[in-house]
Amino acid sequence: MNRLPGALVLLVLMSGAATVEAAQCRVNGGPWRQVDTGGTLTFQVPVTVRVGADTSRILLEGARLDCRFTPYGFPAWYTDHWSTSALAGAPWTPGPKFINQGTGLRINRGYYNTPVPFGIRIANMPNNAVGVPVDATPYILIRNNPTNPIDVRIGDVLGVLRLSQTNNYDSSRTGLSLTYTAANNFAISPSSCTINNNNPIEINFGNVPQRAIGTDPLTSSIVSNRRLTYSCPDAGITTPITITYKGTSSSFDSRLLMMTNPNVGTAMVRAGAAVPVNGSFLTRITNSVGGDDVTFSLVRRNNAIPTAGAISGSGVLVMGVP
Repeated sequence: MNRLPGALVLLVLMSGAATVEAAQCRVNGGPWRQVDTGGTLTFQVPVTVRVGADTSRILLEGARLDCRFTPYGFPAWYTDHWSTSALAGAPWTPGPKFINQGTGLRINRGYYNTPVPFGIRIANMPNNAVGVPVDATPYILIRNNPTNPIDVRIGDVLGVLRLSQTNNYDSSRTGLSLTYTAANNFAISPSSCTINNNNPIEINFGNVPQRAIGTDPLTSSIVSNRRLTYSCPDAGITTPITITYKGTSSSFDSRLLMMTNPNVGTAMVRAGAAVPVNGSFLTRITNSVGGDDVTFSLVRRNNAIPTAGAISGSGVLVMGVP
């Protein structure tokens, strides 16, 4: 009996599924980093802390974020989107140095104060593997209040940016978390409160006989009395403040501001006491206004007679908080 040879054929059916690298980002031109669907990319980057051009905001600049969409064989209309989203969390969380400050994000030239709204579309990534800038810059609002000084040190954590990636072809998503740290030291009292409306205080003692200049700030007869006035543009500010006498002290008395004649200095006297150069006195603003009477006195080195001629010097009065 003839038998037909049998043959066993193993039929393996395979189907190919295209892989999408839909969440790739980099910071400041660094290497591209990818995250799987549902995951979160994490970055940390140092940024420069500086006052913006309009002087109403402190900007945290220097983090250039790019993202791209790199598909394999998908239609041209497939697109990824990066946005603020509740799925990623608060778009911007300020660091501990800014807890008492107003903050926000500048997104594509628009300013959004904290809490930054969800659903702001920042950038679209077509499926061409080309990096697209994701333009979001944190900022700190400068308030008209001297009680909110800012003192940033290199390495301080400034805050965290959180964004979400979605697309127009399925329900998958990824996230991004970018932690900002300080690349520079930065200190400012974010206030537009002023001393004497920011006008210069000119002290002209006139023509003075050298021997008439006293040797003690409290008893010298060569004096000029001035009224210091304090004001804040926002109403309702009541707080203790300090007024600091900033400058270079004379070589013979730290209470005196250095003048062009090394044997002469100028003191600022308040309430019967000389305020040391780079020292301060405590005073107060009540309902956004305040003031003090001070006396500037010309003082000479003990046992020295200054040479004749014009003398000058300069210092700065700075408002701060205790």
